[in-house]
Amino acid sequence: MSIEAKRGEPAHPEGLTDAQERLSAQLFDIGAIKFGDFRLKLHDKNPEAPLSPVYIDLRVLRRFPEAKAAAVDVYQELVQPLRFDLLADIPTAATPLVSSLSDRLDVGMVTPRTDAKGHGTGTKIDGLLDSDKGRTAVLIDDLVTRADSKLEAVGILTSQGVAVKDIVVLIDREQGGKEQLATAGFDLHSALTMGQMLDLYARTGKISQVAYQDTNERLEALNKFLGL
Repeated sequence: MSIEAKRGEPAHPEGLTDAQERLSAQLFDIGAIKFGDFRLKLHDKNPEAPLSPVYIDLRVLRRFPEAKAAAVDVYQELVQPLRFDLLADIPTAATPLVSSLSDRLDVGMVTPRTDAKGHGTGTKIDGLLDSDKGRTAVLIDDLVTRADSKLEAVGILTSQGVAVKDIVVLIDREQGGKEQLATAGFDLHSALTMGQMLDLYARTGKISQVAYQDTNERLEALNKFLGL
């Protein structure tokens, strides 16, 4: 990730572009970033793991047009240097965002279904054409914690003849997903990391130094439990 702002301005202290810092602040302001005690999907496999002190709910973006547009701006920055023929979303959090990105870029969108239809055509990928076989899709989700859902979606796409190399998310929670994807041969591109967001919130006074330290210590304990 470049540490230069988009228009050549000095880098922000957290190493974000203007669009990334703007989105991070808006996510806090609309209540997408929640602090407390939360079970995550990773707790299904690790029920004894410490609870997460942070929960990120990007589904609320669809309710706030200005913040949603900021998210699409950031996605556009991330995909610009990549080579692809199609956009593929992982439902449902990223779906309205990828739909807007598809319109903006004039690039077709497909959706791999983890709940494949048992009626009608029984399609595994919504929007896929016969002519799309052999093409490359960039897979887009809202965030990454572990890699399971991304690898499941990749498997559906590749089973239908669509290649995937790059996976794009707004936020990397820094809890092993990037490394798991790399081991599987995929490149993860994220706009924000959990660490960058917490640093920004502390620097700008959105959270206190006490909350900043406590949150980081609890995240470190969770990551230690996970062997990270």
